[in-house]
Amino acid sequence: MAEQKVALVTGSAGGLGREVGRQLVAAGIHVIISARRPEAAAVAAADIGATALSVGLDVSSAESVAAAVRELEAGPGRLDILVNNAAAAATRRGW
Repeated sequence: MAEQKVALVTGSAGGLGREVGRQLVAAGIHVIISARRPEAAAVAAADIGATALSVGLDVSSAESVAAAVRELEAGPGRLDILVNNAAAAATRRGW
């Protein structure tokens, strides 16, 4: 039997990202729901299903990304699928 795939969906506390997470869970994939606000990610993961977990992740923050990587390493230990749904505003000059 093949090992269950692991997916991270960024910006998935609501809207399109949440629905992508729901569809991945329905397809038998272990899903990590992420959002800038960890509590919003936890609510979405609880709504989506038993194989969904949550992590706080602000894709515009290197520190937040590093913390999320540590959580993934400590939890499922790998990542097979990345759905980059999160948006980040270009606020720095030169972007």
